[in-house]
Amino acid sequence: MTASAGFTIAELITVIAIIGVLAAVAMPIARFGFKRQKEIELHERLRRITNAIDQYRELRNAQGPAAIKKPPDFGQRDYPKTLEELTKPIELNNGKMVRLLRERDLIDPMTGKNEWNTLSDNDDPDTSQSNGDNVFEVHSKSTAIALDGKAHYNEW
Repeated sequence: MTASAGFTIAELITVIAIIGVLAAVAMPIARFGFKRQKEIELHERLRRITNAIDQYRELRNAQGPAAIKKPPDFGQRDYPKTLEELTKPIELNNGKMVRLLRERDLIDPMTGKNEWNTLSDNDDPDTSQSNGDNVFEVHSKSTAIALDGKAHYNEW
């Protein structure tokens, strides 16, 4: 008798079937994990942008050395005209330069683009369209449904 080395076709098919079943179970779990991570990133980005808008407003209304050196533009209220304005250095009366956001903070994790739905402080609260006067509120442009199954990302 001779000993044969190697695997039989039945053993190979069994191993491939087991790997297929494990992959079929793992894919939805991995997809859920990736989506959950993007949701966490979206929450963080929205928090950073909102904080930067609030800081900008405080700097415009401040008095003394901690105020913005450039006088307010006529027609512009207390909020930034665009989100990009928050990524540029702002000079204060004390000579210090502050940057409220980094450019990468303006990338929407859901769309992968630097595009956001913005609302002005004098827009109707029930509208999704802005008149473009300034940036008071920010939402994702993604219309996908969140993991809770109820809300869309552009409603956050």
